[in-house]
Amino acid sequence: MDTLYLKLPQKCTVTTEKLILGDIAEITCSNLGIENRAKAILLKRFAKNKKQRAIFSVNTLISEIDGVAPGVNIVPLGEVDTVVDYLPKPRPKCLEMLLVFLVCVIAFFGAAFTIMTFNTDVDTGKLFQDLYMQLTGTASDGFTVIELFYSLGLPLGILVFFNHFSGHKLTNDPTPLEVQMEEYEYTVNKSLLAENTRKETSAHARKSASGTDRTD
Repeated sequence: MDTLYLKLPQKCTVTTEKLILGDIAEITCSNLGIENRAKAILLKRFAKNKKQRAIFSVNTLISEIDGVAPGVNIVPLGEVDTVVDYLPKPRPKCLEMLLVFLVCVIAFFGAAFTIMTFNTDVDTGKLFQDLYMQLTGTASDGFTVIELFYSLGLPLGILVFFNHFSGHKLTNDPTPLEVQMEEYEYTVNKSLLAENTRKETSAHARKSASGTDRTD
């Protein structure tokens, strides 16, 4: 008996209206003919020029494969459900650059305002003046080596912490932003799958109740 391995991601994005199984799943089979037939299974046709989302369960996909390759042994791997986002047209490059620029401007001024608010709240200037007086015995004129190193250390510390600057990393580890985005995307996908499961359960319950009423 031929064995087919079906691996689903948690989420994927497609840009073609015609969605086939090979677009969203990794399929491997010792029989190349069965593998190609499985990859060519039509799952859905999206409406043109409209963002849409579809959710497929591994059980549904196994049933589809059984339809074109009966008797094959299917081994599911990875996720049990997958979220498919359909994006008909990518954004123009100029619009992407404009959005990135706006986000950078907002982040820059937001961070600057936050730092200034923090420094004012804890009275950093007065703290540096007292520290300079204790260390040197002379009064600070407002711009000393302490303020200089503080001004240099603040951006350097931010760069080291976020481990990312102009496409370069200090280490191969994921940056804190990448980790947070991965966690956010994972949580969103789990919420979408849970909501879809609740809808399917409710629909099944209503259908069962309706069938019971007809029987009675």
